[in-house]
Amino acid sequence: MHPKLILTALGFLTRLPMPAWVPFDGDSVARAARWFALIGLLIGALAAGCLWLLEPYLGQPLAVVLVLVLVLRLTGAFHEDGLADWCDGFGGHWLRQRKLEIMKDSQIGTYGVLALMAAFAIKVVALSTLPLGLAMLALVISHGGGRAVAGLVPVLLPYARDDGNSKTPQRDRAPGYLAQLTLMICAAVPLLALPYEAAAVLVLAWSGAFAWMVWNMNRHIQGYTGDTLGATEQVVELVTLLVLVALFNQGYL
Repeated sequence: MHPKLILTALGFLTRLPMPAWVPFDGDSVARAARWFALIGLLIGALAAGCLWLLEPYLGQPLAVVLVLVLVLRLTGAFHEDGLADWCDGFGGHWLRQRKLEIMKDSQIGTYGVLALMAAFAIKVVALSTLPLGLAMLALVISHGGGRAVAGLVPVLLPYARDDGNSKTPQRDRAPGYLAQLTLMICAAVPLLALPYEAAAVLVLAWSGAFAWMVWNMNRHIQGYTGDTLGATEQVVELVTLLVLVALFNQGYL
């Protein structure tokens, strides 16, 4: 384990200030990408702790809203921005180059606004539907799983942009076998708290979401960008919550 690289990953995925000795050059961030799922678990655990503290005073629905806002502040809406750009780009034009240009534009369009509204609403309702303990676990699982699945996309797809101005760490260094294993182990750890059958269903759902996102990226832009990785993380978060709610409603949790 490399503590410096874990702090690099933490600084890259959050707005938390890091010591001056933590490296943030392109190669360091690329090597730190193997710890992105671990950072997701930490973010999810922090969110779960805040939910536990706030729920007795505010009730679960309002506590969930505040926790989601706190997470947005902590992460700088890093992945939500990718979701909005992905929806604007893939939905706003049919030419590959134009899709890439739209995703790079700092302005947000109708598709992006609606996607963010829908994603936030789904998270609020799902986390308010689950019992408190399960909602807390769902936060940890969804944040860890989302970042793990997104981190595996560069294994199958090339980087889609030709320009050299990119903040995507995996662009020139796709995750190797050890990095892939690290991502998957970090995502799998909180699944141990679920019944075996529920964990298996969730893994299948993650696999389906991963396959669909890879197919979608390959079809539209023949590769991935930082925005599509962020979108993948958000899609997996939402799929996780929907599956857990469905399992709970059917009596499996």
